Amino acid sequence: MYLLCCEVFRPELEWLAPAFPDAPVIRYLEQGLHDHPDELRRRLCAAIGELEEEGATRIILGYGLCGRGMTGVTARRATLVLPRVHDCIPVLLGCPQSELGHISRDGSTYWMSAGWLRYSQLEFIRTRRERYDDYLQRFGSENAEFLMAQEREWLANYTNACLIRHEGFPRQADVERDARLVAEDSGLPYRSTPGRTDFLRALLAGGTDERFLTLLPGQTVDLDGDGNITAVKAE
Repeated sequence: MYLLCCEVFRPELEWLAPAFPDAPVIRYLEQGLHDHPDELRRRLCAAIGELEEEGATRIILGYGLCGRGMTGVTARRATLVLPRVHDCIPVLLGCPQSELGHISRDGSTYWMSAGWLRYSQLEFIRTRRERYDDYLQRFGSENAEFLMAQEREWLANYTNACLIRHEGFPRQADVERDARLVAEDSGLPYRSTPGRTDFLRALLAGGTDERFLTLLPGQTVDLDGDGNITAVKAE
């Protein structure tokens, strides 16, 4: 059994996996592919095909719907299993999709986790000067200032920055320090909330309960007319 997963889950899965003697073989794709749905779809289909060539018959996907970037992802021979969630946050929190709105304060929360900090948020801060210099060279000073202002503008819809904590996670003090740094850099009030690990553990156990959707060969995932995550025939 294989788990094909976004590396945003990597810190937590590497912490939890040793407790699972029959844990799947985990392969990670880089964080950020959800920003490019066509590329996410292409990369996942290619990785699924490679695992099928190795004889995989059941592949767990560590992805949510990801802005429908997962729609069109399918297998020729293997069964695919994935969480019934829109993105990674419910999995990290350990809650069903239906509870997320309340916890996230109706979508106004800028979420942080060990993986988000490591693979996205801290790097975004570290490379700000490099981006500005690149914009300056390519577009001139006025446009460079405009583009940097646009980077800050997307944070305007958030009212708080919240770290998802997992009890017992190693180097938690370092994670909290980094999270406070990101919140301060973003100009957002900092808070933290405990996350349960049962959803992550269920990924490592093979995704066998009602929180997961099973896709047979030739099926993909989409939303139905009521907004439910469901299996449909791939085009």
